[in-house]
Amino acid sequence: MSSFGLVRQPIFDRKEAAIGYELRFRDPEDGSDPFARSYLSGSYDIFRSGLPAFVRVTREQLLAGVCKAPDPRTVVVLLPPDLQPDEEVLKSLSELTATGVVLGLDDFRLPTGAGSPVLPLLAQAKWVRLDLRSYDPAVLRQLVAALKRQGKSAIADHVLDSSAHSDCVTMGFEAFQGSHFSRPESLPQAEIPTSTATAIRLLALSRDANTSERELERVVSGDPGITFQLLRIVNSAAIGGQGISSILHALRLVGRNNLVRWLALASYTARTGKSGVDDELIRQAVQRAHLAEALARFGPRKDSGAAFLVGLFSLLDAVFRMPLRDVLDRVNLAEEVRSALLDREGIYSDLLQVIESYELGMWELAAEQSIAAGIPADQLAELYAESLRWAEEQIPTPKTRLPKAG
Repeated sequence: MSSFGLVRQPIFDRKEAAIGYELRFRDPEDGSDPFARSYLSGSYDIFRSGLPAFVRVTREQLLAGVCKAPDPRTVVVLLPPDLQPDEEVLKSLSELTATGVVLGLDDFRLPTGAGSPVLPLLAQAKWVRLDLRSYDPAVLRQLVAALKRQGKSAIADHVLDSSAHSDCVTMGFEAFQGSHFSRPESLPQAEIPTSTATAIRLLALSRDANTSERELERVVSGDPGITFQLLRIVNSAAIGGQGISSILHALRLVGRNNLVRWLALASYTARTGKSGVDDELIRQAVQRAHLAEALARFGPRKDSGAAFLVGLFSLLDAVFRMPLRDVLDRVNLAEEVRSALLDREGIYSDLLQVIESYELGMWELAAEQSIAAGIPADQLAELYAESLRWAEEQIPTPKTRLPKAG
């Protein structure tokens, strides 16, 4: 595995718009500073996608001033709760805030006495992150209210489901993160949007070699949204189509293989704009698709196009709030793709395992899984960063302003 690793997790506001990304680092084996290395390499700006990066720092990083390098508007420095507020630390914090850097206090616990060392840190923090697993709801409600009276805003960490999210909104939390936003509960009665249903139907037809071009033309022509997207893709610089005379002409220019790839993306992008959480899920799914496609090239038995679908559809249930099996029943996917998605079995399942472990920052497990799958572990970090860059090109992140704390 690469000696340097970096993953991100989105943070949302009360309107479910992404306001930043928490960046989580794996310490390089050469002893270099991971934050400084990410900034110098350009990874820092790629991973934050134009939004502020929430970065937890150590005492050593504070004293070394590594967080002074970026534009202060691009970073929120999270202070660990066990940081000792001695003279050197307080001086470093004052210098940071003087440049405009916003401070946050991470994993805050109620102080046990008036002389608690966490109090000087709390005084300087604008944001306070609270682990929901550490508090009784009644205590949590009072704590959030007390923080708000002090002009501070609370971030709810480990929001696991919609019920917890709703409770946190009622309590007065200003920001939220956790697994609820990466895999919300499925709602069996949800409906797939019309254009998305058309894209999924076309995807099934286009993968069937017996489907004629005329049949594809008929289905495309029945949906204005899909038709518009097809013509826009055909007229892109990549394909260079000009003077398109018909939908059939456009389909022939795109080609059957590219059509499958495009329809897979189209089945998602019809959902963009519904909410910030939906946009982030779609962006993550597109990023997974690109990463799975890249990883599949290391295995002789894997088809990169099938791997693309595995990565893209791995979050389909969360995006459309439907059981994954119900969605996949509408698509004529190869059995090995279905097995990977539904049962985490078959030749493509190892790709999902590597991706999911890496996304969680489980560096060593991801390394073991990648080696077992014949994937060079030392290339994971670069491939992950490239997949984020590609996903951002497909679906740019809206530049939401970070709300003022308090």
